[in-house]
Amino acid sequence: QDEIGQLQSAYNDMVDKIQQLLDAKVSEQKRLRKAELNILQEQIKPHFLYNSLGAISYLVTSQQNEKAYDLIISLSEYYRESLSKGNKVIPLSTEINIVKNYLKLQKVRFPDAFTDEYELEEAALSYRIPRLILQPLVENSFNYGIRNISWRGRIELSVYRREEEICISIWDNGAGMEPERIEQVLCGHAGEAEPSSGSNGVGLKNVTERLKLYFRGQARLQIFSEGEGTGTEVLITIPGNSEP
Repeated sequence: QDEIGQLQSAYNDMVDKIQQLLDAKVSEQKRLRKAELNILQEQIKPHFLYNSLGAISYLVTSQQNEKAYDLIISLSEYYRESLSKGNKVIPLSTEINIVKNYLKLQKVRFPDAFTDEYELEEAALSYRIPRLILQPLVENSFNYGIRNISWRGRIELSVYRREEEICISIWDNGAGMEPERIEQVLCGHAGEAEPSSGSNGVGLKNVTERLKLYFRGQARLQIFSEGEGTGTEVLITIPGNSEP
């Protein structure tokens, strides 16, 4: 119970706390690597590649060679930028190019089904984010928002600064979601065949997990919709002074 004993006790407590922090950090890194691996595995699944090559093949056989060439370039850029030479974080401008190439390929498969529009604040485009954060959300917007509606779809992607934050909005004029559905999706209790996961199996759960890990809990992902047929907005808010 003397001073030496108190120092020993404090030292042991410190060692225990350091070990707990190390264990938590290792666990966090494992979760992050697993999430990154999952999203890369899904991106290289062949279904999207097969569909795109089928569309290009149709253009070639119908002698629409310029369109076919344009799509080949878009497809190669889509995969090149998705892989990003193994970089874990990429400029927001590169992530947006991935989205543009993805939607360009979908327009060939589904002509006149939708339009895509972009409102981008130039000063925010150099900000770096984890790769493949936006494309899965845009894919959800396409597959579950506008693909099966009876009116022409529209997807809008906006990037802007709001005070000390960077906001990224993905909006569609499609099927919409009820409040109960939004809560289920955000809580991860909506099951498998639903809007929380896109056709490639990578959805909100993966994106939310990666945002949380990269930005140490400071990023937010919100969903807004007024119900069936009213469209949906997914809004990502990231601290402007906290790049990953």
